[in-house]
Amino acid sequence: MFRRIMTVTAALAACAATAFAGDDDVSRRWAVIAGMNLSCPTTASVERSPRDAGNIAAFASPQCNVMLEYYLPQQHFSLVGGYNAETVQWFGSKVDATMQNIVVGARYYPLSKRFALQPYASLMTNINVAGRYVRSSMSAWNGSDSYERNSIISLPRVSIAPAVGVDCYIFSSLALEFQYGFPLAIDGKAHVATTCNGNPDVYRLRSNMHRHNIQIGLKATFPFRFTAADGNSLFSLIEMALGIYDPADEKKQETKKERRRMKLNRVLDSY
Repeated sequence: MFRRIMTVTAALAACAATAFAGDDDVSRRWAVIAGMNLSCPTTASVERSPRDAGNIAAFASPQCNVMLEYYLPQQHFSLVGGYNAETVQWFGSKVDATMQNIVVGARYYPLSKRFALQPYASLMTNINVAGRYVRSSMSAWNGSDSYERNSIISLPRVSIAPAVGVDCYIFSSLALEFQYGFPLAIDGKAHVATTCNGNPDVYRLRSNMHRHNIQIGLKATFPFRFTAADGNSLFSLIEMALGIYDPADEKKQETKKERRRMKLNRVLDSY
């Protein structure tokens, strides 16, 4: 299975390289990005009962994001805006909340557009347009143990999100996008208090709502192009999917050193 994944990855990279080989006139004016993102909040401090073990914070269920990107006349900069949703959770989703964000920001691409891999750095501003305050209370029993948990979450109205990512162009106007960001919440707070078995001790968790964020998406650039090289790459991908073609079976080109060695071996074998 791992070998198959590596083969697919290598094939996509080969297709991208083929599509962009010798293409110095890559015209991109704007783009549409659609995908999903996952967020995991950080914890500022925690006091936890041994009976309440487990992951305190983890990546929540994926949420959607839709972005528009406009490439500035300057070669390496673009403006990005759109919508994303973020769900943050603690204690295995027993405490969670979702933000609805309007996103605006800018990106910097250090490489020329003719390269199939386009790494970038960005600075985004997330503006939460949903409700800010979420309160919840719950209790549970597990055999002889029981606990009660109360939470108060104040979602940030604004978060500043530095991020890094890469666009991997599988065709001239179609790319897979991967991004990691760390939104820094402004005036975000979460407090969770847990009591176990009716004991007077209270175990508290506090978060400032900073969070790790991972985005995966598909990006289409416009004016949309589909070249002959793209067609050949698509044909190769279809063949590979049907099991007709495997990049690992391609005969490698011999280097000059290898050709000299072969000639020398043939001479020696003739004696």
